[in-house]
Amino acid sequence: MQKNLKTSKYPSKNIKTETYKDGDTIVTKHYYDTKDAQVKEVIYLKNGIKQINHITLKGVEAKQEHFIEGKREGVETKYFIAKANGSIKSTKMYDDGKLHGENITYNEKQRIIKHEVYAQGKRVLKYLREDGNVITSVEIIDKDSVVNLPKIEYEKLQSYI
Repeated sequence: MQKNLKTSKYPSKNIKTETYKDGDTIVTKHYYDTKDAQVKEVIYLKNGIKQINHITLKGVEAKQEHFIEGKREGVETKYFIAKANGSIKSTKMYDDGKLHGENITYNEKQRIIKHEVYAQGKRVLKYLREDGNVITSVEIIDKDSVVNLPKIEYEKLQSYI
């Protein structure tokens, strides 16, 4: 059940913002244009976690990100807009506002073209691949930060050393 909380219109910019409650989630929608009612962003706030879905003028989801207390947290996912089928362009992992974990970039055929691992905001590893698939080697960029890797990434690295 949706309970409307607030609707704001900005005539000079021709945009609209709508906020309502859906169960225990507060939903805010920002529109590009009040005439066409095209949604630009949908923001979900539940239990202190804010999820923002960015949407293009054509209605295609471009990016999804999460925040806790104003800091990026968890997975940020970007999508190929031209395909409009949810194909992932890149994923980045965040912890307390800093890159922390795998950051992977894909080509349009969903092959990995860039695979790096961060620890507390510092780039630590770069996985080198054959044909965007099989990991052939690992380049350690910052040896001092290896100990700060997320546990799963540290264990994965051990199998390649």
